[in-house]
Amino acid sequence: MDNLHKPVMVKEIIERIDFNNCNFFLDGTFGAGGHTNEILLRGSKVIGLDNYKKAESIALKNKTINKKFDFYQSNFKDIDKVIKKNRITDKFDGVLLDLGFSSNQLQDNDVGLSFKNDVPLKMNYADYEISAYDILNDYSEEKLEKIFSEYGEISNSKKLAKFIITYRKTNEIKSTFDFIELLKKSRVNFGSNRINFATKPFQALRIEANNELENLKIFLVKIKQFLNNNALIFIISFHSLEDRIVKNHFKNYSLKRDLTFQDNQVWGYEILTKRPITADRDELKNNPRARSAKLRVARYKC
Repeated sequence: MDNLHKPVMVKEIIERIDFNNCNFFLDGTFGAGGHTNEILLRGSKVIGLDNYKKAESIALKNKTINKKFDFYQSNFKDIDKVIKKNRITDKFDGVLLDLGFSSNQLQDNDVGLSFKNDVPLKMNYADYEISAYDILNDYSEEKLEKIFSEYGEISNSKKLAKFIITYRKTNEIKSTFDFIELLKKSRVNFGSNRINFATKPFQALRIEANNELENLKIFLVKIKQFLNNNALIFIISFHSLEDRIVKNHFKNYSLKRDLTFQDNQVWGYEILTKRPITADRDELKNNPRARSAKLRVARYKC
């Protein structure tokens, strides 16, 4: 399984790191270990986090090969708990989040993210309390409209929510194909010929089931207390909702151009990417998944 996934924008990340001064790195989304392996090859110590259960077996292989690597099965939002529980005293010189789901997760029928296989509606990476099944069969019309509008950015979210409420009176929505059939019958216009019509509705369910946006906000607030001065933070997002959160956080806590601190802040970010970095042409040929990836980079100052 670990050979399926290609990490995104490795070159763009590695070339921005001074490995003479970057000795301790956090990979908050370990996945298949692609980014971690590149950092380990250059001599830095890495802590990897991932709450996807099957990432642990990949991590254990890494751990037996490289003693500078440690892995903890946890969501990155709980970085403070990981550090406290494992008595980690060193601060990080670099931090990476790759917020996209991995190819391994996409092809894992136990997760149920793909349109191609008819599997039970789950769509979360760990055993969270809420699944896509719960959302579609139990949520109120108002809540459904909200998640499809906010997380799927679907303009006809009200029509879709109303249709789901009516549809589920006579049909249990149990599998991914059940949901796709529902979407076809809803006659909702999902507004793009470039992507599969189910992409945005699936995205909305996945974000809700995994609490993805709130987890990102929590992490961004917590991580600063665990960073060394001049630590680099790399965040790869795959849709505008995530990218906006990262952009606004860096902006809200940015230093002025002369790198003086604002107001009463005693810390801040030097923004190193005025616009997000995107994958180059060669990578797009070899890894189509990279087409929607956006990388933002900032340097922590304290």
